[in-house]
Amino acid sequence: MSKPKEYSFMTQNKLMTYTFVALLVLVAVGFFSWGTTLVIMAAIAVLVAVGIDFLFAKVTVDSPLNTLSAAVFGLIVTLSYSLGVPTMHSIEPLPFTGNSVYIYVAFISMVGMVVFKKALAIGGRKYVNPAAAAKFLILLPFLNTVFLASDHLKIAVALPDGSIYNAVIPKLAGALKFNPTTFDGFGDYLKSCLSNPAVAKAPDLWWTMIVQKFHGWAGGASSIAVIIVGLALFLLARRYIKWRITLAYFVTVILFSVLLSAIYGGDQLIRLYFELFIGSSIFMAFFMATDPATTPLTYTGQSIFGVGLGVLTVLIQTYLNFFGGAIMALLIMNLFSSKLDKVGLLKPIEGKVEAKLPKAQQFKSVRTIACMRCGACMRVCCHKLSPILIKEAFDKQKVERLVELKADLCDGCGHCSFVCPVRLDLKGSVLRSKAMLRSE
Repeated sequence: MSKPKEYSFMTQNKLMTYTFVALLVLVAVGFFSWGTTLVIMAAIAVLVAVGIDFLFAKVTVDSPLNTLSAAVFGLIVTLSYSLGVPTMHSIEPLPFTGNSVYIYVAFISMVGMVVFKKALAIGGRKYVNPAAAAKFLILLPFLNTVFLASDHLKIAVALPDGSIYNAVIPKLAGALKFNPTTFDGFGDYLKSCLSNPAVAKAPDLWWTMIVQKFHGWAGGASSIAVIIVGLALFLLARRYIKWRITLAYFVTVILFSVLLSAIYGGDQLIRLYFELFIGSSIFMAFFMATDPATTPLTYTGQSIFGVGLGVLTVLIQTYLNFFGGAIMALLIMNLFSSKLDKVGLLKPIEGKVEAKLPKAQQFKSVRTIACMRCGACMRVCCHKLSPILIKEAFDKQKVERLVELKADLCDGCGHCSFVCPVRLDLKGSVLRSKAMLRSE
């Protein structure tokens, strides 16, 4: 029997397990708003994703079985799907209610797995968030009502005397306020659209936006639940989850909300409630924007990514009247991730600096899968090298890139392989790169 090997306690499976549990908690919270519909949706999306992952593992040689990752993807598809019927009536039928939700969720899960997680994962890297891209693609036929949402700017309100008042909701590029007399304030719109339709008197706006919403992304049913669950996940896996993106995103959204309130006037708190706690924003920031495979490796790149995501989200929602601007902003920023990988790389040094390593654990067997691009290896190198980038350059035999990355400084400490959650032989790749440079 081979001697047990020592690695960091964190593995890709363990990270996926933590994430899966966190998402299950949000499904349970969403159950109080949408009942068994959400549970059935989750079961369908997960089964489709896991089934496709199993099929690819059977028929291809370069797609190992990754059941937990597929299950997490299925839950993200479910929780990023819009549920509920808003007070205003869409000008086209939407696939947000009835049995059609099961068909669309299954279709999004299938397209996301086949097209964006498997077929387009060029060179082992995914260039756009699979769940966001699949949802955008499948719902594109509903452009006018989902993405541009012209009908979101009008609402029919039943007045106490039984008459109907056709209110025109002010655009976000204007003063946002409550108008309890005329029912045409943006705050009134949010309450009417997102509050529990079974309650005669809608709760206040704070309760609707933070505690329980009945329309929008299923994962945003309770903003406070997303925050609590998200922060708990960040704490458990802080070395491997890109929480800096979430922090930069929220700070940027807050600052831009304050700026727009100063420009247009109105109630600043209403704008903040909307920008921060609309369903797409809160869930996306914690569970989609931090996807390691489609976001930058470096801390600086992650911060820039979060800032860009926040700026684009606010601008798209404000000036295109697309209330789900976060998903479009995410796809745009994903396309810049490869460029941002080059921003903020640590400068290699000849001297040696010992990094603090996570808790060790012995493993009798080690399963290696594709890099998940967490960037953990880049923070523990004694010479501040970028092991994963060196490995990628070595695999493609890019000698000039290896010289640029100073691969010859490696002394084989093995810290990079120790922390890698997918157990890549980063140490071996870097040492082979060093040997190749010396032979040149």
